Amino acid sequence: MTSLKSSIFSYRYEHGRRYHAFHEGAYLVPNDDEEQNRMDLVHHIYSLLLAGKLHTAPIDNPQRVLDLGTGTGIWAIDFADEHPSAEVVGTDLSPIQPDWVPANCVFEVDDFEDPWVYKKSFDYIHARELEGCISNEQQFFDRTFENLNSGGYLELQAQRGFFMSDDDSIKRAVNAEVWAEAVRDSSNKFGKPIDCAMNWKEKVIKAGFVDVHEEVRKIPIGAWPKDPVLKEVGKCQVVQSCAAIDSYTPMLLEKVLGWGKEETQVLMAKAKGELRNPSIHLYLPVYFIWGKKP
Repeated sequence: MTSLKSSIFSYRYEHGRRYHAFHEGAYLVPNDDEEQNRMDLVHHIYSLLLAGKLHTAPIDNPQRVLDLGTGTGIWAIDFADEHPSAEVVGTDLSPIQPDWVPANCVFEVDDFEDPWVYKKSFDYIHARELEGCISNEQQFFDRTFENLNSGGYLELQAQRGFFMSDDDSIKRAVNAEVWAEAVRDSSNKFGKPIDCAMNWKEKVIKAGFVDVHEEVRKIPIGAWPKDPVLKEVGKCQVVQSCAAIDSYTPMLLEKVLGWGKEETQVLMAKAKGELRNPSIHLYLPVYFIWGKKP
């Protein structure tokens, strides 16, 4: 047990960043403090988009909850606080969650790509930002279905890996688009596509879920929206997007596509400069998908 515990903390360091040890190489994004700050900022962005709500599925006081890819555990902790009678389980490849958590919240180091061995089913399974994390999507959705109680819900929240705009300003985001295409290509080659959320509804239905709902919203990048809430979202998202470029790019472009370090760094800098340009009005589509097990 001691050697097992020490092994999951035997982090690997590369490109000046720290990466998970459990199932090393399964996920090409760091787990260091810089990345954890980005994860928590993502949670804040979703909180703004959802007016403080932690979910969109019409759940009714679920008593057993699973949060897949829990990251820092911030969603699971908040959900446990809001639902003190529920048992909330958060799983991740990295043991980076805090030690002091609500009594009804536990964290486990696990890979959801492995066979699921939960002894009890769940009433609600939550999965946020798992784009680029799943190699066999249909198997993943089938497993969520199998591990839910009748009447339980699966909820997915994910951004597309594709910049868009409602004006011509995207034409001046040449490097950002080159970066996004390279990340899409490298994630496909790695076997865990990052631009995938638009295909999930169909696969959720195929898994057996009913009353499947999909809502697509916009996450602006920058403070250009007139709506005050979206303006605040955009201010946060430009910081988050630039941090994501720092986190995702080196391993995907250099290790998977074989790019040189210098050309990678140059593209990263130019792409971030375009995202920070207030005259370029980019956004990312974000998908909210939920379904019910009959």
